[in-house]
Amino acid sequence: MASRIRMASRMASRSTTTIASKGRELRLAVFECENLQEHLRPSVFERTGGYLQLLQSAFTHVLHNSSSLQLRSDCIIAHHPPHPSSLSLTGFDTKAGEYPSDLGEFDGVLITGSLSGVYDGEPWIQRLLHEIRILDERKIKTVGISFGHQAIAQALGGHVQCNPKGSEVSVRSAWVTERGQILFNPLKKEFQLHYHHNDAILNLPPDFWVLASNNVTEFQSIYKPYHFLTFCGHPDYSHTIEVLEQLLEYDRQKLWVPEQLIEHGLATLSQPTDYEWVIKQISRFYLGDFDKLAESALTSSTVNN
Repeated sequence: MASRIRMASRMASRSTTTIASKGRELRLAVFECENLQEHLRPSVFERTGGYLQLLQSAFTHVLHNSSSLQLRSDCIIAHHPPHPSSLSLTGFDTKAGEYPSDLGEFDGVLITGSLSGVYDGEPWIQRLLHEIRILDERKIKTVGISFGHQAIAQALGGHVQCNPKGSEVSVRSAWVTERGQILFNPLKKEFQLHYHHNDAILNLPPDFWVLASNNVTEFQSIYKPYHFLTFCGHPDYSHTIEVLEQLLEYDRQKLWVPEQLIEHGLATLSQPTDYEWVIKQISRFYLGDFDKLAESALTSSTVNN
């Protein structure tokens, strides 16, 4: 289980939000890796939708309230506002073999969570790993969330398996590394997100930076300059916590997570998180801010291995 979840639409669907800004439109292809409708009560799914709707809702909220997140003056990139003027998300059902016919139509890709494990060997997962390698070859900016985080690592030479240190559910903290301090803006020493995973990246693929870590999952956020940014946690769940509440009950039925951990997860579900900050970092990555800062750091040799 990576983040045991999937998208609602069987066919590609489009949803666009516009805000008043001098930025530009950001067009993202969302690789949907689970159908949440299969795991949520109908009344809950009717309110929340699947991954595409969850991401649209979370991004829209952050873009409309972007002024509340102030950037460090030393990290502002003059050519890129901290957020796009509008956001267009197009969903593709990877379990049904749906992928963009032309990646050139998009500014980047976002890979969602799933109830599957990246090592399960199912044909749709093998196809996804192949597509990720194509994204790498073509230098398409790609973000991975939970299962997507793990799939990117697995596809590019890392190793994912059941986490020997246990599951992470509900609200957890991650500590920002030295490399994360170079890229994240505004800077935080640690951040909180909602989590839902039994698996973890145990070996990092080549050329990736570790941006955040904790005592259960070493690789909480990773970054490959110019190509990939991933987070182990779920900013989409943090914006709409009733989805995770339902999934924890589903875990209970399937005996996927120890009862004590489920009870703790449900009890801490309403704790505040930094999901708005995480979505801000994702937007900055797509707009190129991370790459400029990474290039500057590499040129000045301020990044340690």
